[in-house]
Amino acid sequence: MGIASGERRPPEVRTLRNGIRVILDVDKGHPTAAVGALVASGSRFEGDRNRGISHFIEHVVFKGTEHRTALEISSSIENVGGELNAFTDTQYTMFYMRVPSTHTGLALDVLGDILLHPLMDSASVELERKVIEQEILAFQDSPDDVVSDELLKLVFGNDPVAANPLGTLESVKSLTRADLLDYYRQRFNGSGLVLSIAGDVDTAEVLQLAEKTFGTLPVGEALPTWGEPSRNCGRVVTERPTEQIYLAMALPGFAQYSRQSSVLNLVSSIFGGNMSSRLFQRAREKEALVYSIGSFPMTFSNTGILGVSASSSPQNADRVQEVIMDEIEIMRHDKISMVELQHAKDGILGGFLLSLESFFRRMHRNAGELYMRGTIRSVGEIAELVNSITLGEAMEIIDNVFDSSRLAVSVVHGPADS
Repeated sequence: MGIASGERRPPEVRTLRNGIRVILDVDKGHPTAAVGALVASGSRFEGDRNRGISHFIEHVVFKGTEHRTALEISSSIENVGGELNAFTDTQYTMFYMRVPSTHTGLALDVLGDILLHPLMDSASVELERKVIEQEILAFQDSPDDVVSDELLKLVFGNDPVAANPLGTLESVKSLTRADLLDYYRQRFNGSGLVLSIAGDVDTAEVLQLAEKTFGTLPVGEALPTWGEPSRNCGRVVTERPTEQIYLAMALPGFAQYSRQSSVLNLVSSIFGGNMSSRLFQRAREKEALVYSIGSFPMTFSNTGILGVSASSSPQNADRVQEVIMDEIEIMRHDKISMVELQHAKDGILGGFLLSLESFFRRMHRNAGELYMRGTIRSVGEIAELVNSITLGEAMEIIDNVFDSSRLAVSVVHGPADS
């Protein structure tokens, strides 16, 4: 798939006086904007003693600031038709707002308010602790979430890369307001914050507002470096009140943004990445064993896995595992064709182009790339990378990854019949 160049203005990166980087992805095609702040705060920054603290702070900053109540924070954005939210991941937390572009300044002001001036008073901390406990209980009631969570723990053991960003009921109960404030001061600073704006905005106006709002934030400490975690195999079985059996498997993967990861992404697309993939066609279309099944690369800054997931009735579960194992061996021994590889390239690049229709996705992608790799790849660079991958490279990745002896397996099933 060829991609024409010169048809889209590339994102521009500016730096505020305190070192905060601001990404401006200007597009006048639609009068909306996505405004986000990526903060170097996530489960990989935590230890056993403060597990879940990044997610806790993500919640609490919305509970009130020096200038706005919780209701005023939400209503200021929602009353103009916008939306605001946040999520905590392994290696960062993203706070974001989507607004009509005429209210971009308001979004930046509210975003700066919750990040720079949160009250985090004792009453709000205690109230939100109860909310997070409910969120954890809801997670534990979701077998497809539990099976993936247990898989990561099996593969990476006690390394923080496997930690659930929600934390545990025990860890969340133990966190104090002083813990939250100490962690907030450590992590919410200029060295680990990226501002990202995409949409119909004025560059000079946004930069002026960003400098006024975020330019006084202290620089803070340099970001930590993480050692590469070891990877384990094995099998873990968890019981939950469910009628189906949920299955998650992990084969070896690669670090985010590495060339091997890009190759594996293509291979995964062929193996189980969509409805046309080998796994889906066999397990659902030919044998009608499952409703959903697929594979997905999961990547971090210095490691990764190739995940495989499926759910089925207890009667079909053994056969589903047989099919997955069989397709792994077929990939290893029969490999893939040049036609399959080209279809995967076209599919990946086509999906990427479609994602550019969303200002939120553009904002998020730009922030993640600048934070994780230091630069933002252009559409042309990504197309060149994908198109340059050879069949030989794909074969080598298949040899390295599709080895059933290196498989980790997580299963969630319902209570055994008495």
